[in-house]
Amino acid sequence: MNAKKAGLMIVVVIMLISLVSLPAWARSAQHYRWEGVAIGIGAAIIGGAILDSCCHPRYGAYAYNYSPPPPRRHGHWAYEKIWVPPTYKNAWNPAHYTRRGEWVPGEWISIQERSGYWTSERVWVSRR
Repeated sequence: MNAKKAGLMIVVVIMLISLVSLPAWARSAQHYRWEGVAIGIGAAIIGGAILDSCCHPRYGAYAYNYSPPPPRRHGHWAYEKIWVPPTYKNAWNPAHYTRRGEWVPGEWISIQERSGYWTSERVWVSRR
């Protein structure tokens, strides 16, 4: 009986050891490598976002602190009439015959895009 108990104990121990060390725990080295790459890329993206928000104040919470210039003294605002000149563009006029049958060689001509106009502009007039 002692041999049977010892044999049974050896079989039970071997079964327990085989159940404890499951083959599912064993993975390839590439599996952990790609997990590390994914974690590194995520950390780089989040780190870049954090650095951009703290190191560039023009994009942060204090980006639009605008204070108007101090008021000017000894003067007033006035409206002044200003002439805006017309604008022209150069265009190629190809060679052609006129209605009278005369030959006109090709040349560059100026074409008016916008006519001139008067506008009023607000300007600061000092008293001095």
